Amino acid sequence: MLIEEAKWLSRQISQVEGDRLFPMLNVGSQTEQFRMVDQPWIHEIIFGPLQERGVQVKHLDLQAGQGVDIVGDLSESKFLAEVKEMSFGSVFCSNLLEHVVNREEIARLLTEVVPSGGFIILSVPYKFPYHPDPIDTMFRPSPEELATLFPNTSVWKKEVVCCGTLFTYVLQKLTRDPAHTIRRIFAHRKAKKPSSDTQGGGQFRSLIPWLNRTFEVTCLILQKQ
Repeated sequence: MLIEEAKWLSRQISQVEGDRLFPMLNVGSQTEQFRMVDQPWIHEIIFGPLQERGVQVKHLDLQAGQGVDIVGDLSESKFLAEVKEMSFGSVFCSNLLEHVVNREEIARLLTEVVPSGGFIILSVPYKFPYHPDPIDTMFRPSPEELATLFPNTSVWKKEVVCCGTLFTYVLQKLTRDPAHTIRRIFAHRKAKKPSSDTQGGGQFRSLIPWLNRTFEVTCLILQKQ
């Protein structure tokens, strides 16, 4: 997630009257380390203020880890039924749909989680480089294209949000925590296998144009009919 993306999502969440969004389910949440250290603005801008409000947010991921409240796969019918029984008012799903091959199914499952009148809060890259985690399908939809994946919903808010360049992103991370950022860079380089050097070099070269090319993110909030 990028900082301007987080700000946009936070603003829209704050504009929903009362506690209609809560409890909220964050699907594909990753760990507390990711939300508070690797990309600390996720907690600072979105989930920290919600925690201060005293509203309930549950973090769901396929893998167990610190800060993951619910572990499981929504495509498993028994698990999906259990999640639906928790009566979530909204689903938050950021930067997940470009990393799955079954995005239509995931969209359907996310819609099933919320009741009629519930909200689905989404973000997906629109103009952004290839970034496998573990794959990247290069799904880069407009808000209108993203909305078509979610039947029986209406658009509540939509925008393509400009989020700076690769240069500004790295600078922001270095400014916030230079030691951690440098350790991450060297750890990534060390983790590469010799056989992947050519591929890794190609990925690095593909990032060079993004040093001054603006990242854009499709942000969308839907309401289930």
